Amino acid sequence: MALPLAMATLSSCGGGKKPAAAEENALSPADSLISVLADMEKGGKTIFGHHDDPVYGHSWKYDEGRSDVLETSGKYPGMMSWDLGRLELGDTVNLDGVPFDLMRREVLAQNARGGVNTFSWHLYSPGENVDSWNVSDTTIVHRMVNDPAVKALYREQLERLAAWFNSLKTPEGEKVAVVFRPWHEHTGGWFWWGAKNCSVEDYKGLWREMREVFDREGVDNVVWAYSPDRVVSEEQYLERYPGDEYVDVMGTDVYHFNGEEGLEAYKTDASRSLGIVRKLAGEHGKIAAFTETGLEGVVMPNWYSEVLLPILKENPVAYAVVWRNAHDKTEHFYVPFKGHPAEDDFKKFTNDSIIVMASK
Repeated sequence: MALPLAMATLSSCGGGKKPAAAEENALSPADSLISVLADMEKGGKTIFGHHDDPVYGHSWKYDEGRSDVLETSGKYPGMMSWDLGRLELGDTVNLDGVPFDLMRREVLAQNARGGVNTFSWHLYSPGENVDSWNVSDTTIVHRMVNDPAVKALYREQLERLAAWFNSLKTPEGEKVAVVFRPWHEHTGGWFWWGAKNCSVEDYKGLWREMREVFDREGVDNVVWAYSPDRVVSEEQYLERYPGDEYVDVMGTDVYHFNGEEGLEAYKTDASRSLGIVRKLAGEHGKIAAFTETGLEGVVMPNWYSEVLLPILKENPVAYAVVWRNAHDKTEHFYVPFKGHPAEDDFKKFTNDSIIVMASK
């Protein structure tokens, strides 16, 4: 099987090392992507990612061929981030209105240009159909893994996701490997699967049920990512870790809040959390990643080159993803757009020798 990433088209001074042809033929799509990501980390390279990058941006939506990252840096992000929320309901668009058919086309386009794709899942609960942020019912997760009726509904959701991942194929019929990051930021309390809203055992049960369904459905193109919010200790990070058999990527989500005022807190939290991630990933034989980060509104014009870049150089990880540029919320964006004061700084960041982008 051909490697699912055309790594030669990823743009950096070094780039990743492509496995030998004989090794490729022995690997599943997921294993091939794991190999690429591992080589990135070992080589001190970081793939830069942006959520929903090619489907909308600051003040535009569904303009073919557009990307705020492309328009400011001259390159596409090396990683495209997506969310599958509402796929579990059988809807045709996700929770931010992105049609799943369009998402699939852009996933394949990113793969064709040599880039990587990653997915989160802000789902609606089975049965009750409350969104991910509705934490009024703290029994949801327990019922999903213990109540036969609710578990059956959860498995139906998982079957929809498994079928969708299995549908990600090139024109030649080869599956496209992607990263999937379910049940993220669980150390916080803002999702109904968060630490304040379910037990350790029930949280791990979500992963067990998910993997059982995906394995049964023959999903072999998913690389599994585990990503708590910021943590202060190895014990906190591992408290709800489902086990090495369920995880390929160890990551963390740490956002920068409050601009200059919050700078030192962000630097401390990001470096501490990434230090924990890198140590544990090394001990468990996993890939380290900065699975979500960013400064809303990019209110510091030097944030990319003088804040994020030094953190990545001090804490080498395979990839780092920032959140989306909303088309309908003027202050909700995480990469500068054309004409923004941080445009030149962002270009400097993307041109740095450790940052990996995809070709145009």
